[in-house]
Order: sequence, then structure tokens, then C-alpha cells
Amino acid sequence: MITVNHLSKYFGDKPAIRDISVQYMPGECSLIIGASGSGKTVLLKSITGLLDPDEGEVFFGDSLFNKLPFKEKKKMRSNIGMLFQGSALFDFATAQENVMFPLNFFSDMSRSEKLDRVNFCLRRVGLENVNDKYPSELSGGMQKRVGIARAIVLNPKYLFCDEPNSGLDPQTSVMIDRLIREITREYNITTVINTHDMNSVMEIGDKVIFIYKGRKLWEGSNKDILLSECKELEEFIFASSMAKELKLRYGSGSPVQD
Repeated sequence: MITVNHLSKYFGDKPAIRDISVQYMPGECSLIIGASGSGKTVLLKSITGLLDPDEGEVFFGDSLFNKLPFKEKKKMRSNIGMLFQGSALFDFATAQENVMFPLNFFSDMSRSEKLDRVNFCLRRVGLENVNDKYPSELSGGMQKRVGIARAIVLNPKYLFCDEPNSGLDPQTSVMIDRLIREITREYNITTVINTHDMNSVMEIGDKVIFIYKGRKLWEGSNKDILLSECKELEEFIFASSMAKELKLRYGSGSPVQD
């Protein structure tokens, strides 16, 4: 479980996020949504320690993560998996080397144990026989799946995904969403996803928070998001070109069926 209490982050005297509190539970896909510049990426980075919040608390379980000393924070990071926007694979490294990187950094496994773990994770995301391929030899969807394999290779308790569907076609996006959901439930991971993709919200949004100008304006699930009376959220949803389709598919407020 992750607990965020009254989190704020400033750049100069300008607040990027202000007084945000939220709780994330194991086995759930929790989404952060909002327009570009709303503060959702700053929130994600402040939770994971990529940015130091100026105010508030971030608990991973019972540990006050943002106040831990460096060595303790590094130890805690071995429980955190990250899927970055654009996959962020190392171009100079093969798929196998990319997935193995966290093991080299955080584990004391033998070489053979690392290879076994890498192969298991690649199979889990539906990729076999790509070990020796470089990112330039893989499709965008395959690169994203390699990124997911790397994110779960340490068997993390917590998984953070920054725009996991960025640059992908709709069919591949749905496949990535469902893979993230399957892994989250299978391993009881606390998963937090930063996205602007409303299809992702409706497919896997167990919990959704909407960030507007640095503040949390709404919190709920994909079952009731289209019934919200939050004007800013409604404008965000229906500004999308898919608005009409979403209204037709989900206008009743019914949850998405598997």
C-alpha cells in the first residue's frame, strides 16, 4: 500500500502540485489523469523519489519513503518497478541486457540465476527469442513489453508507469493495458499509472484521480467517472475526439466487462 499525505511540490514560488492526498492499494491499477501541465507527472515523480516533495509524506507500507536516508531509500527502490514513457530502453543494449540491468544493480544473483529470471519475465510478457535483439529491431509494442519485463524483473511490490501507451496504436495499447492489469492482479502489485488515455481509464481504472492545475479535484473508479459532476473532469473527458464513442459505450456508468 502507498499512502500520500498532503503532498506539494514547488518550482520557485509556483506550486506544481498542491496538498494532494491519496491511497493506493495492492492488486489495483490506479490511474492519475489530467491535461498536459496539470501536475500529474510531477506527482508521479514526487511519489517515486525522482523529485523531492517540498511538503507532505509518502509512505510505502509503514516506511516514510521521502524522509529515508539515501541508503535506506536505495534499498526500498529494489521494491519499485518503473515503466517510463517511450520505454526508455538502452539503445546500445540487447533486450536481455536491458531486462537484466536492475538485477545487476540491486541483486546478488549469479549469472545463471539472472538469465533464468530474465527469460521468465520475457516469457511472461509474451516475448521469446528476442534476447539478442536491440531496441531498434523491435516494434514499439515489443519495446514496451521489454520495458514491462524490466520493470517486474525484481518482483516489485510497487509498479509505476508513465504514459505506457504513448506512441502506440489503439490495438497495441489495449494489449499493454491488459498485460499491466494481469501482472498487477497476478502478483498483487500496487500499480500507479500516469495517463491521458481515456480508453486506459475505462479498461483498467480500478481507482482514478483527476489532477487539475496541481490539485486533486476528483477521485473514483471507471464505474462512475462518467457520472461525475466535476465540470473540469467532464471537460477533460469530452475534449477527446473519442468522447462520443465513450459516451455511447460507457454512458450508463456500467463497468467495463473483461
